[in-house]
Amino acid sequence: MKYSISFISRPAKLLLMACRKLIGSLYNVMNNNLESKSPFRKFLIPALALIAGLSVGFMLRGFIPEKSKHQLIEIRQGGWTYTNPLLECEQAQHVLSDPELKPMRDDLEKFIRENLSRRWGDEVSVYFRELNDGLTFDIGKDSQFYPASLLKVPLMISVLKKAETYPQLLTQKVAYNNPDLKSYQNTDVADKLLFGRSYTVEDLLKRTIDYSDNVSSILLEGAISNKDLRKTYDDLGIPDPYYLNDQSGYMLSVGLYSSFFRILYNASYLSREMSEKALEYLVKTDYKKGLVAGVPPNITVAHKFGLRKINEIKQLHDCGIVYFPDHPYLLCVMTSGTVPEYLDNTIAEISHFIYQEIGSQQF
Repeated sequence: MKYSISFISRPAKLLLMACRKLIGSLYNVMNNNLESKSPFRKFLIPALALIAGLSVGFMLRGFIPEKSKHQLIEIRQGGWTYTNPLLECEQAQHVLSDPELKPMRDDLEKFIRENLSRRWGDEVSVYFRELNDGLTFDIGKDSQFYPASLLKVPLMISVLKKAETYPQLLTQKVAYNNPDLKSYQNTDVADKLLFGRSYTVEDLLKRTIDYSDNVSSILLEGAISNKDLRKTYDDLGIPDPYYLNDQSGYMLSVGLYSSFFRILYNASYLSREMSEKALEYLVKTDYKKGLVAGVPPNITVAHKFGLRKINEIKQLHDCGIVYFPDHPYLLCVMTSGTVPEYLDNTIAEISHFIYQEIGSQQF
């Protein structure tokens, strides 16, 4: 689909025509009154035309709207449910432009500041990106948090990347027979793994994302090599906790972590089929607080949460894609505080605030 924009209004066109007539009249006067052999004639007429042109530009400046620096949007291939592969860029008539985006960021920053002082928590970072147009803002971008279970997303990406070359990997079975792993089992997982039983890699993937199951993720790490795990981080330019061998102290900023969701939505790292599969897992995540609690129940959200406790301080994060009709967006919120329930509410209220703001934009 082609887009075109007319930057000159009808009043401006009429004024331009009048100016052209003025220039023509001045030219005729010069022709009639200057002798053909005058040595100044060849300099005077171009100078007059230049002056007239500058005058026209000055008069028209109020009629020509200023171009937005975001008049290019990304054209993508349709036909997929959870992905929107990037094809090319085109000129756009209606985008979420900077004059609209900046107030939204300022309002959100004020909203966060006021609520932090009341009941929310100690620290909040937010990353927002309108996925079709690429417009973005962040709050607290330099703050770093422990990603905790958020790292299960790059683990999933690594497994699916390996499966592109070795499709049989997904049907490969892994035995849960190490008694030491029992201590890692999440207590809040309804459908726990059965000790002594074998599971396919694809089943472990689903459990790792849907239930955030720790045992499943550990078994997955054993199904691929550390080299495969490192490759995803290296390819995306993100520090690798497996290479550092220091997951306990590994920290990420909210903007850096959001890269994993962008490459899934754009299908720019995994194949389209594998990107679709990954986002389908993330849509089925059973965590219904945080981002999901801030949007209507009919809105699809592909997301992953992470929870980390450090003494009395809790860190709760939720990052994902909200499939707002025609304008899906990526929202990542990282929080820390002493009361986990407050952090749940923090993320939910920020999610609700953004959803309402997007809904009020004039696209």
